[in-house]
Amino acid sequence: MYVDDPNAVTGADGWQVEPAQIREFAAAVEEVRADLDAIFADVAELATPAYLPMLGTSPVGQELAEKFTERLGGETGLRGQLEGALKRMEEFVASAEKSAANYAQSDDSSATRFRNGS
Repeated sequence: MYVDDPNAVTGADGWQVEPAQIREFAAAVEEVRADLDAIFADVAELATPAYLPMLGTSPVGQELAEKFTERLGGETGLRGQLEGALKRMEEFVASAEKSAANYAQSDDSSATRFRNGS
């Protein structure tokens, strides 16, 4: 993602990020955000009636249905575990979005400064 040139005079360590790379990174992060939002929606559906088991009205059927519902859609079940993992991914994506925005802003500020200084 960067140009590595130890002989370059730009950048403290001899590397620079190209504007096209920033745009590609921002586009990739935007795609990941859309995918993550879609997964959040899928996980939220686990608690909807569409996923309720139909095991009859007998006491055994009802108990099995409750157990299944809790293990799938409960806070301590699959849905809860997935939501925890997705929240961590959300933090990661938010950080990437912030980084992309900061790079773009820095690039725009530098471009404006050099246009005005000429």
